[in-house]
Amino acid sequence: MPSNWLTWARVNDKLILGSLEKQGSILVEATSLLVELLSDYEKSLSENKDKIKELEVKGDNITHEFFTTLSQTFVTPLDREDLSGLTSTIDQVLDYVDGTADRFILFKIKKPMSYMLELANLLQLSSKEIHQALIKIHTPKKNGDLIEHCSKIKKYEREADHIYRKAIAELFEINDAVHILKNYEIYQNLESSVDRCMDVADIVEDIVLKYG
Repeated sequence: MPSNWLTWARVNDKLILGSLEKQGSILVEATSLLVELLSDYEKSLSENKDKIKELEVKGDNITHEFFTTLSQTFVTPLDREDLSGLTSTIDQVLDYVDGTADRFILFKIKKPMSYMLELANLLQLSSKEIHQALIKIHTPKKNGDLIEHCSKIKKYEREADHIYRKAIAELFEINDAVHILKNYEIYQNLESSVDRCMDVADIVEDIVLKYG
């Protein structure tokens, strides 16, 4: 019985950590599509928006399966609260990415503002660091790289804050209230996406402190 229990526990560990890695991979794919959407707006808007929606649904399913597995696991590979925080926050980032793409169509945006691509690029870079951290998170004691990944994410977040403030300042110089409101909401979504990436980095740092 003990041997069977240990085998079951290890299988669940792989499922839990594997789900996090899948979430990270999906996030990279979604943010890459968002960058592509903004880079080649007229040609890729509709197609990439639909692809991002599909990834968001896939991410939701993985999150649901993650919590189901977590609830059935007595001994988790990392702190239960940290694991829940990671999957929930990554899911929030993916929701923001989907919401951003969706708003370009809902608001009938003819041309995205240039700062939006800059923010999307930083979001993509942050998502890549998240993915790399999740690949290594199963051995926090042996992975000094985890802190480096977190530091890069925080650097990107500071850069995003600077760009966001500059973008909003210029946006408010435009004498068109509807245009301002539509684009302000998109900017907010992009900035919030990067903020949630930093929240992921904070959780990873906590894990390193606990297990490192």
